[in-house]
Amino acid sequence: MTHASVPPPVPPGPGAVPPFPAAPSEGGGTRLGWALGIAGVLVALCCGGGLVAGVGLAVTGVQAINERAHVTVGTYLDALKAKKYEQAYELLCEDEQQRLDLARFTSREQARPERIQSYELGEVELQGTSGITLPVTERYTDGDSEQVVYRLAQDPKTTDLEVCGRE
Repeated sequence: MTHASVPPPVPPGPGAVPPFPAAPSEGGGTRLGWALGIAGVLVALCCGGGLVAGVGLAVTGVQAINERAHVTVGTYLDALKAKKYEQAYELLCEDEQQRLDLARFTSREQARPERIQSYELGEVELQGTSGITLPVTERYTDGDSEQVVYRLAQDPKTTDLEVCGRE
């Protein structure tokens, strides 16, 4: 049996073809830099956009609460000014209504020596867990004025703001 001899492989040399083409080496660092830069800008835009949106929502939320507080306290004070005590009483929170029935509320408001002539509403202050307050400058018919703070709470059933007393 004769063994056919296999010739040794030809060593690569000039003119030899590589099994696959090599990746181009020129400009690789530049392309990588551009790719990383563009990716960084996109990440910054996404995160920055989220941050801006979050801040925008917070500001809009505070403005909405401020507007709702102004409407509630303004309606309450207008009712007191017009001696519409039942209407004002309806704007009180449940705790205040349980503490004070309509008859006692009416007699208390009628007994006040000062009558509201005008008022100026301030800006809402969020007091963490203790609720919402709204400073008001009240001007009375006798010429005096007083800075008072109205405490507000949100009705859990209707989500409307209600007056929960004044300080």
